[in-house]
Amino acid sequence: MDQLVSYRYLGCSSVVQDRSHAEGQMRLRRDLRTPAGPLGAPLAIAALDTAGINIDRYHHLALTRIDVHIFDAATDVETVRINGSVLREARTQVFTEATIHDRDDPRRTVASATADWAVLAPTPEGFEYTDPGPGVPDTPDLPPLAAAFDARPRSEGGFVIEGLSPRVGADLLHHGPILVALEATALEVAAAHTGTDRLRVEHLATRLVSAGRTGPFVATAEVLPVRGETVACRAELRDEGADGRVVATAIMRAEPAR
Repeated sequence: MDQLVSYRYLGCSSVVQDRSHAEGQMRLRRDLRTPAGPLGAPLAIAALDTAGINIDRYHHLALTRIDVHIFDAATDVETVRINGSVLREARTQVFTEATIHDRDDPRRTVASATADWAVLAPTPEGFEYTDPGPGVPDTPDLPPLAAAFDARPRSEGGFVIEGLSPRVGADLLHHGPILVALEATALEVAAAHTGTDRLRVEHLATRLVSAGRTGPFVATAEVLPVRGETVACRAELRDEGADGRVVATAIMRAEPAR
């Protein structure tokens, strides 16, 4: 956890309130935004951190789905607060949700997120939450978020994470790099389709369908035919070292900034 990029790089952190509720926060640095609004992947990762501080101490889990709806361009929001709750702990599944607000104006909802988890086993005794720390400074020379998560552009389009490492997951690919790579790939094809990178992400829905255990992990995307200004993209991540098995898919909806 000390080397895993997902929470540490973003600087999201959480505090337990009770068995079913936790509160987190994260700065919306410039690399966590498009030119028109927040990226969905960092908001999803922050919501998962807030869920995790509640449920990781009881269950060893595998994330299966997360949906993020973004309502606000948040151009003047410096830090978001995440109010997370555990909806239900069942025998084989756990369901969580979060509302994401402007920390300085709790009446201003920036986004909401829901996550579904498969229960694998009870958590062994001795669990301790690892505080990710403050994240990296918000400086003009920050790399694109995909690069920080070890996802590099491919000449033929899309992104690739070359393999497992302590940064992206030592035994299997962590959901943080998966979310970032899928969204970056979807935004790439959306920008090519619309002719602008001034896209405001409105919805990012991601399903994790198998573990990424080998690599390289290749993300590709396509634009879906929809009417109006909305651009919709489907992205998928495959484990090329495991016969191209699908690891995760995502649907992103965005609109060009007016």
